[in-house]
Amino acid sequence: MGNFNRALRRNESLIKLSAYLTPHGYSFEPSMAGKHPYVVVQLGEGKTVKFFFPSSAGDCRSADNCVSQIKRVIRQRLASNDNNARA
Repeated sequence: MGNFNRALRRNESLIKLSAYLTPHGYSFEPSMAGKHPYVVVQLGEGKTVKFFFPSSAGDCRSADNCVSQIKRVIRQRLASNDNNARA
């Protein structure tokens, strides 16, 4: 598990996701499932989102695209009534 944590700390997508989620007041927990890492984001009101992201960037826009996707997922999740959504 130590290598996972070390690699995850350097993951550009997680760094940018963290930079977006933390100032906006969303608590999250990074984890690993199979080949891909994910974060479970607490949105409040009992709503959570499990968001998978790549373990390595494909190009220079990859991390920025993750942030755009999590913004979209959070917006949709907050508008829905489903309490166990995944992205």
